[in-house]
Amino acid sequence: SGSKQQSVTAIKSRDDTNSLWKITGAHGTTCPSGTPVKNGQKVRLMHINTKKNLHSHLFTAPISKQQEVSCFGEDGRGDTGDNWIVEVLDNNQSWMRGKKIRLKHVDTGKYLRTQQSVDFNAQNCGQACPIAGQLEVHAGAGADDASVWKTAEGVYFPTLDPHVAPRTEL
Repeated sequence: SGSKQQSVTAIKSRDDTNSLWKITGAHGTTCPSGTPVKNGQKVRLMHINTKKNLHSHLFTAPISKQQEVSCFGEDGRGDTGDNWIVEVLDNNQSWMRGKKIRLKHVDTGKYLRTQQSVDFNAQNCGQACPIAGQLEVHAGAGADDASVWKTAEGVYFPTLDPHVAPRTEL
């Protein structure tokens, strides 16, 4: 990565333990487990294996030449570059299991995205590329299909909201 921070990539497999993220409160706030994540809410996503936050800033991503997305911070600590706004699709008020969302970076207004055309391969990463076949995750303008995300696997907590059915919130 241009910033020398940990790269963020995507793969098609749904059973990759390196693809698990914990939703936490935005920088300087808390979000207790079981709190429904509402449309428009600011959150951070902490990578389970490294305890670093999903982060973006004005560095250029290596393949797409869009805005770099990286992992930043230690043990969940970071800065405002870790904040993302949840945009819930499908006419839901809260981010529900299996439902589509977009994540918009608070500091820059760019959307978290990837697409098939930004895969790491021998031509752009070298013959011994450790992430060959993975897709670059970056931030860019435009809310289109490349910026739609959906939960696939994970641990879901019972909701603290009495108006929401149990075990449906992230």
